[in-house]
Amino acid sequence: MENKKGRCPHYREQSAFTLIELIFAIVIIGVLASLAIPRYTYTMEKMRLAEGLQILETLRSAQDAYRTETGTYANDPDLLDVEINAPANFALPTVAAADPIATIVRLAPASYTLTIDADGTIKCGGGSPANICAKIGCSGGGANDECN
Repeated sequence: MENKKGRCPHYREQSAFTLIELIFAIVIIGVLASLAIPRYTYTMEKMRLAEGLQILETLRSAQDAYRTETGTYANDPDLLDVEINAPANFALPTVAAADPIATIVRLAPASYTLTIDADGTIKCGGGSPANICAKIGCSGGGANDECN
């Protein structure tokens, strides 16, 4: 028994995507991913940056307390009355008796150095990949972008 179209009544027309439609959808997904992944990467790096900034602020406060007691800044973190746990994304920080009074280096895959001066100015420098300091929110356009 045939219907009006000349087909068996139990036959259903199946709809499917053509190859062109599938390729077009894949291209659109690729373009969206190429825009979203770098933004996600730098957003995550900003979150990691916060860890370094917090450590530097803690060290600056400890350096100020040490200077109040001794008249000079410490050049050894063990002299400070502060305990810094091993950072997850940075190497152990260093301190100095002159500006910058504390320094911390970002571990791979990103690579940059954060410093803090006695007046609280935080700077980012030596970034890899190029311009990472500017991309994570530090400004200045030079080797030592300010992160305040």
